[in-house]
Amino acid sequence: MICGNQIKEYTFSTTKANWYSFLLAIPFTALSIYIFTLIWDIEDFHTSRKLFYHSFIYIFIFGIIVHELLHGLTWLLFLKGNFKSIKFGLNGLTPYCHCKAPLKAKHYKLGGAMPLVVMGILPLLAGFIFGNGYFLLLGIFFTITAGGDIISLLMLRKINNNQWVFDHPDKLGFYIKTE
Repeated sequence: MICGNQIKEYTFSTTKANWYSFLLAIPFTALSIYIFTLIWDIEDFHTSRKLFYHSFIYIFIFGIIVHELLHGLTWLLFLKGNFKSIKFGLNGLTPYCHCKAPLKAKHYKLGGAMPLVVMGILPLLAGFIFGNGYFLLLGIFFTITAGGDIISLLMLRKINNNQWVFDHPDKLGFYIKTE
């Protein structure tokens, strides 16, 4: 908990974040598939799509675990091995990773962006570059599932990189101390 000084809360409703992610998923998916099929053969995409759908439950479960671990392990790098400061859990049906210790904004941003980059953007780019529809679909799926992280990163964009950030324990977002 933050003691003393004024604090400013930057939070966003998880329900609203999920709704925005869903709404943006449709044009993002359509555009990604359209670009892919302009570059590569549509049949390659259809074959990959079937494999993706058949393995979706494993992708989903494994993806949740890896997504939250990427947040926690990245933040842990800046907490000097303080494992007690990282908490994993579920808020309703929404999995989360919570950092109980303050982090500089640049480190908080890096931990927030890591699942988007590693699980979303990199596979998406690999799909485009190598013509692999399976990677493309992984990238689309994990970019969409990082919707809450993207919203947090947008809230962080005007925060000074050396400002101390306190992860919100119950909501999507964070606190900062104001002097």
